[in-house]
Amino acid sequence: MADYKMLINGELVDAKETFDVINPATGKAFAKAPHCDAADVDAAVAAAVAAYPSWRDTPIEERRACWEKALGVLAEHKNAITELLCKEQGKPKGGETPEREYVGASLEYNITLGCIKKALAINPEPLLHMERPEAQVEVCRRPLGAVAGIGPWNFPVYCMFQKVAPAVVLGNTFVGKPSPFTPLSMLLIASLIKDCFPKGVLNMITADDSKFRAGAQLTAHPDIRKVSFTGSVPTGKAIMKACSDDVKRMTLEMGGNDAAIVRGDVDVKKAAAGIFRGAFANTGQVCVAVKRAYVHSSIYDEFVKELVKNAEAAKFGDGMEPTTTHGPLNNKMQFDKVCEFVEDAKKNGAKIETGGKPMDRDGYFYEPTIVSGVKEGFRIVDEEQFGPVLPVIPYDDDEDALARANGTKYGLGGSVWSSDIEVANKMAARMESGTVWVNEHLGDTDGAPFGGMKHSGFGRENGCADLAAWTEMQSLKTVKGGAPVPPSLPPLPEQLPLPSADYKMLINGELVDAKETFDVINPATGKAFAKAPHCDAADVDAAVAAAVAAYPSWRDTPIEERRAC
Repeated sequence: MADYKMLINGELVDAKETFDVINPATGKAFAKAPHCDAADVDAAVAAAVAAYPSWRDTPIEERRACWEKALGVLAEHKNAITELLCKEQGKPKGGETPEREYVGASLEYNITLGCIKKALAINPEPLLHMERPEAQVEVCRRPLGAVAGIGPWNFPVYCMFQKVAPAVVLGNTFVGKPSPFTPLSMLLIASLIKDCFPKGVLNMITADDSKFRAGAQLTAHPDIRKVSFTGSVPTGKAIMKACSDDVKRMTLEMGGNDAAIVRGDVDVKKAAAGIFRGAFANTGQVCVAVKRAYVHSSIYDEFVKELVKNAEAAKFGDGMEPTTTHGPLNNKMQFDKVCEFVEDAKKNGAKIETGGKPMDRDGYFYEPTIVSGVKEGFRIVDEEQFGPVLPVIPYDDDEDALARANGTKYGLGGSVWSSDIEVANKMAARMESGTVWVNEHLGDTDGAPFGGMKHSGFGRENGCADLAAWTEMQSLKTVKGGAPVPPSLPPLPEQLPLPSADYKMLINGELVDAKETFDVINPATGKAFAKAPHCDAADVDAAVAAAVAAYPSWRDTPIEERRAC
């Protein structure tokens, strides 16, 4: 087995223990990864902290040059990276022919390089906010310090580079922790590019989470100034709580239960193929993949048949085989979850149109599955299955479909499919999701900001969001030496008399009393001069309910009318 090491302070280091890494195509261990302990986490953070002042002060042109060098190194090792990624993640290796260059691991490799190149184009130059003869105010961007990235197992390389590339370009130092299911690709890459950067700028540690929660220690570490996490909602919530103790910055990209709405006017064959791609890419293990499809009842039966044809034509197999289009599920935990969801649907009366059981072979393979006869209330509809399973739900009315698509705690991705572009665009704009497509799903957005609404995330990464994600804003007023110009003040408005001393709360457009009041003190006398209403829990709930009820209409009110108010 290859000897994989962690990267700490520019050195490749062993851990005291190791853990097995499973090839999901066989279900058997094929390598061992280092299992760090608390001392290793502290050492990695200390290295990042020590390297930060010098890296922060390094001109951005030199920081970009380090990444340009890294790009050259990665280009020389594409085959090794994609083969290892295939073995530990399960996705097809791809790249065997030009037609398969954007398949599986080869796709992830290529979009990772694109991610680095986009990070090199980030411009943190100050913005001139105010300029006068005697002074000026610039809005500047300052790096945060030593930051951490915790990656997922579905796209272990790309998702880590979404974090590390912009973070390091912008002057931060970095400690990365890949998923224990897919630790090796990032360890390999870290070993390849370590000499492209000064010591301590880039650190990479791995651990078996079942034995030691390295991510939890990293998140709670007082010297880490930001945590960027991609993974499950429960873990994201735990990270949010941990970050609150010392007000760490954070970006959380969590789960989705992404809906596609297919109107009755689509080209059924074409749309079904697009929905299948959007649902089954990476064997359904894409956070923003289609997880439930709402299909108009006028085309429902025909659409389901086309989905079945697509499912039965897919070639599930070992990712190292050049004809494979879809690999296994990545790990036993996820395999068991998918099995459980489908069995639950069966018990509750769902119809399995195709698939519906594990494949008869080693590894974590599950048949591509299309499910009908389901609705809200089924786990397979209400929760994220994250596997090669798609529930298809009929609908009759567009407004009903939108309400059902939005009627979830998740809000990561969505799509609307229709030949009426005007209607589709308007419906798409009303989906409560961080990314929404029209007539495609998972299509290229050219590195647009990515993240989720509601429980699907907090903050954004990519594109113009990277400046906000990896820097602090500083308003800097500097002296120029000219003669100050007196400010021009507008005339004071006519002063109205104080309102009645009977102060009330405002709830749902009405002035209302509370059951009790409390004294308001005049600090010039130290004595009470008025009474204010003292709300209770029912008043709070009433105010929130009023705001929630008013929101849809106010959201859809043209901004000109809101300004007029």
